[in-house]
Amino acid sequence: MVIGGLADAFDGIVARVQQKESRFGDFLDHFADRVADLALAAAWMLGSGVRVEIAMPALIAIMLNGYIGTQIEATWKQREYDSIGRGEFVLALVIFPIVSYITGANGWRAIRGGGLTIAEWLAAAMALFALIGIAQRFVKAKRMESA
Repeated sequence: MVIGGLADAFDGIVARVQQKESRFGDFLDHFADRVADLALAAAWMLGSGVRVEIAMPALIAIMLNGYIGTQIEATWKQREYDSIGRGEFVLALVIFPIVSYITGANGWRAIRGGGLTIAEWLAAAMALFALIGIAQRFVKAKRMESA
């Protein structure tokens, strides 16, 4: 994921330096980000034993948050970084699998609190943050429309 993130950052820099930026390249970048986000989150959640009925709503919320950010950019021609977005999500995708690994390696995977495992609580937290990001982005879109 770190290598992919670095490559993602450098491809835009290289395109600008070589004056080879394109709308299609920007489109591909956003598309690849969404595919990578979904694949990484799904692999972590399902690989950590998060029940499908928890993982699916979490994945939907994560993807909607990313979609709304991209849609704001497409509609108002400006990037939106004021809300919970991909940066926080990628940070969670680094930290949460590490926590899941540690809990699994120490035999704590089956420990439940409130009926959820630790990985399920982490997935729920990720979904909650995505929902907060969605709400923030709706407010931002409304403000941009009014301006």
